[in-house]
Amino acid sequence: MQDWITDSHESFEQTIKTATELYAENFDTCTTCEQQPWISFFFDGTGNNKNADKEPVNRLSNVARLFEGHARDEPLVVKHYLEGIGTRFESSDPNWIDDVRDSELLGGGTGLGGDARLKRAFNLLSASLATNHRVKRIDVAVFGFSRGATLARAFVNQLLQKCERIDGVPHLPCPTAVSGKSAPLYIRFLGLFDTVESVGLPAHNLTNMMMHVPDDVERCLHLVAGHEIRSAFPLTRLGTITDTHREFVYPGVHSDVGGGYKPGEQARSDALARIPLNRMRLEAAIAGVPFTPPALLDKKTSDLFEYDPDLKASFDEFEAAADIGSTLDAKMAAHMRLYYGWLKARYQTNPCDVYKDVCGANLQSEKDLERIRSSHTTIAAQLDSLNWRRYWMEVEKTNPREWQDREKNGGVPPKLSPEEQAYYDAWLNPPMLSDSLIRFFDQYVHDSRAGFESFIGKGLYLTAREIIAPSGDQPIKANVPSPKVKTDAISYNQVTPIGSTHVQVAPSVTQ
Repeated sequence: MQDWITDSHESFEQTIKTATELYAENFDTCTTCEQQPWISFFFDGTGNNKNADKEPVNRLSNVARLFEGHARDEPLVVKHYLEGIGTRFESSDPNWIDDVRDSELLGGGTGLGGDARLKRAFNLLSASLATNHRVKRIDVAVFGFSRGATLARAFVNQLLQKCERIDGVPHLPCPTAVSGKSAPLYIRFLGLFDTVESVGLPAHNLTNMMMHVPDDVERCLHLVAGHEIRSAFPLTRLGTITDTHREFVYPGVHSDVGGGYKPGEQARSDALARIPLNRMRLEAAIAGVPFTPPALLDKKTSDLFEYDPDLKASFDEFEAAADIGSTLDAKMAAHMRLYYGWLKARYQTNPCDVYKDVCGANLQSEKDLERIRSSHTTIAAQLDSLNWRRYWMEVEKTNPREWQDREKNGGVPPKLSPEEQAYYDAWLNPPMLSDSLIRFFDQYVHDSRAGFESFIGKGLYLTAREIIAPSGDQPIKANVPSPKVKTDAISYNQVTPIGSTHVQVAPSVTQ
């Protein structure tokens, strides 16, 4: 099954309404006709590259799948794919090695440059617009996963900074515009999977990029991983939540939401990522993004979006069981409580007792399961530490003199923070899960900590994922004149950030 606009009357009507507003006239490619090109950008996740992740590897991310399902009808409908940080640029681009070599954010190194990918995106935009004529307006959609989501957010901010505002509408420098100078720019949709701005190591951070979602972005959807625990993958929240800028928590770890696991990896299915994938495509299509309808896709591409109705039933049961709160932090905690209900039942169990069909039949999956078993052994040590700290918090209440004597000698461990206390209590008193929810975790939710190669930033099972506010400059407000810009060509200079700004975040909408 797949999710599409025809699944509900409301979705279909909203899509028709959007299409009518966007395309009130018919535009064609005649040399005297005005054109309104649609250009979509796809920034893939850390370590993801569709050219390397296709068959026989079969580990395409959701961003790569969206790219494959997006229509192409050049020069009016154009799509551009940017390979994930940590992978090589497409070698057919003659300038790819120069772009990477000149990268400054990550200190150079083949395939690591975030700024190089932004530069390439602007080069692609300029090249696409050069193939048009009498451009009446420019419609843009941007998608990203992981650090690709960071680049997607930075891209829309930098794109708007290149604009001049006329009557409150951003106008992008465009020599092929009707005016010969600039054309109105509309950012119709920004689709984000689990934004990771910083990856724990200073040399790899992208924190000098603007992460706020500007008011000019008409619709934004941020889908967040509810079971990611690695400290090297802190989440950058969306920021201010509105009716059109929304954030939802989905079950699974980083790549369960953004895609990228191989079928059978860790003896689990990779299908869980299809649910956020279909949600993203559906909402983008409603906003006017030109995705090819499922019925018109070739079977190979259509299969990229398929998932089983039984998975949807399990997902719906999970959502009903999660006591979702009103804030992002509360939603994450609700998802982790259910995870602890499963983990407490499994972490001292031999994985081969659960995955009997794999053990003895698939050597790689056996190795994956052994890594998970080994990773689970760290839970006991963390529990010892939490128990010890909790014990001395009780001693302070029941026997102040003993606590003071110990404190004078420097022997009192640090107190548990309210967040640590909440997660510790959730582990001590997890909910009882149904057999079907136990199977849901067994079959679909991966263990990112066990699969993480680095010794740094693995994180701990009983610790909350770090959530940070968007970094960079304040969001660009609508109807505010921008600094002087050249209108004869697009500039590719990097925007100079004005430091990190922490903002009070409005409560997330209820799922």
